[in-house]
Amino acid sequence: SPDASLDDQKRQRLKRITQSIIGLPTLPTVITELISLIDNPKTSARNVSQLISTDQALTAKILKLANSAFYGFPREIATVQHVVVLGFETVKNLGLSVSVLERFSGTDADGSGDEFDRQKFWEHSIACGVAARLLAGKLRYRMSGEAFAAGILHDIGRLILSQYFPVEFAEVLSVMREEHLYIGKAEEKVLGVTHADVGSWLAERWNLPDQLEQAIAMHHTPGRVDGPAELPSLIHLADFLCRREKIGDGGGDTLPSLDPAALRAFGIHEEPVAALKRIFGYGDGLNTEMEKAGAFSNIARGGDDDGPTE
Repeated sequence: SPDASLDDQKRQRLKRITQSIIGLPTLPTVITELISLIDNPKTSARNVSQLISTDQALTAKILKLANSAFYGFPREIATVQHVVVLGFETVKNLGLSVSVLERFSGTDADGSGDEFDRQKFWEHSIACGVAARLLAGKLRYRMSGEAFAAGILHDIGRLILSQYFPVEFAEVLSVMREEHLYIGKAEEKVLGVTHADVGSWLAERWNLPDQLEQAIAMHHTPGRVDGPAELPSLIHLADFLCRREKIGDGGGDTLPSLDPAALRAFGIHEEPVAALKRIFGYGDGLNTEMEKAGAFSNIARGGDDDGPTE
């Protein structure tokens, strides 16, 4: 139908623009190297600590976070050589999360601040990372560090849209409010693509691990994943938990629809309402963990993060 080709043109146009935005940030080289280093099975702890120590600011941040209540190590992690006790995956995901928070943190400098509250956006994203890590423990998903990074990054497309397409995004927000739509539906109506699409293109540009790119792309539709869908399912459920606890702004008040596939991915076969009730029961745990994750919020606020670690 002519409509379909029009949608396709819209989508292609947006993808072209997204990929060609000169200012679209790249990841710091040290993080790109860290990801490929850790994904190489031959890598040693010494290789990892040597690479991290080439960036003093990153070293300081990672040490501070590694010693925060969020990781709860019994003794102080004093040097970058000790950091590897966190495990390679955690170091990789911690480095990635810190870089993205720093790269996009601070207040709005682009005038779109009235429409999009970056502070509340990051509050939601950090909460989603914390909730995903918490749920990973409850639902026996091994990769808790990866769950944390995926939670922090899942909505990055919303930030890109607000920053680089302020006019279109303002229209998305007004359609969302006037028609009481979930934000993804409003994005589809106005732009022909959603923040999940845009976020996954950015992840692709950054050469992030496939499972992170997939979690960003499918966090509202884990049932569409071809193959194992634990990570997008975890983020899907974490998003619901954070919205339920009203932490930050997950994109308006209208909830996305629950994809029952997210529950099935963890072998939960009870009625969705009962299952969600069980997930929502972790709300107190989430709030406790959020208090421990204060150092991440400081970075997102654009602060120098010299507050207490506890």
